[in-house]
Amino acid sequence: MAFTLPDDLAPELYPLAWLAGTWRGYGILTYGETVPEQAVYQEMTFDHDGGPYLRQTTTIWTVDATRSKNLDFEMPGLQGASLLAPAQIWSTETTYWRPVGQEQPDGAETTEPAEDDADTKGSGGPLVPVTQLELVSADPAGHVAVWEGWIQGPRAQVGTQAVGRARTAVPVEEMTRMFGLVGGDLMWTQDMAAFGQSEVTTYASGRLGRVDDLDDPAAQPGSALDPAEPEGESSTSSSPASDDAEPTV
Repeated sequence: MAFTLPDDLAPELYPLAWLAGTWRGYGILTYGETVPEQAVYQEMTFDHDGGPYLRQTTTIWTVDATRSKNLDFEMPGLQGASLLAPAQIWSTETTYWRPVGQEQPDGAETTEPAEDDADTKGSGGPLVPVTQLELVSADPAGHVAVWEGWIQGPRAQVGTQAVGRARTAVPVEEMTRMFGLVGGDLMWTQDMAAFGQSEVTTYASGRLGRVDDLDDPAAQPGSALDPAEPEGESSTSSSPASDDAEPTV
């Protein structure tokens, strides 16, 4: 899917331009015995104010299993989101991405910048520079983190250099994330070491589609589901889940 480069985007952000916009989709949460495997609804927004940084806002919802439909995890992000009824906010986070320099990649393989595919293919074209990144993130569960990593074409990888937490927040030792643009969808994963576990293992993953019109009925979560029953509370809550239900970022 093609996208339009914003007129006021800082030149430093051109390598990150494909991230800009709002994305909605589905994913999986799981973390050993601490977080049972479950499908979730996800939203990510990457925006800017003209400065040399992107602001990422990520929100993950649990889903109402009684209303949501089964997912085929090969389906596009927006199609999957249309089959999910969000229930409670599981986590939310704000992250700032700041490019801090570029370098040419090692090796002889050449690539061409891709609009919608994270696969790197030898093409005989120009080398795509590697842009170094520094990120800072914060969440209401009591964590702040400093990340470092890189972005090259439609792929990015970052890892924490330091994780701070409030006195009552659950311990998180390390996190890594990968992002890629595949078939027009934003694919991402997060691994982490937390809850006293020293090894970094899978925590979250997602597949999200770009939303061109935020008011488009077809781009809303649960748009393919039958209307909710009138009795009872709304299936979507604007409040975070309880502390017991939100163990980390």
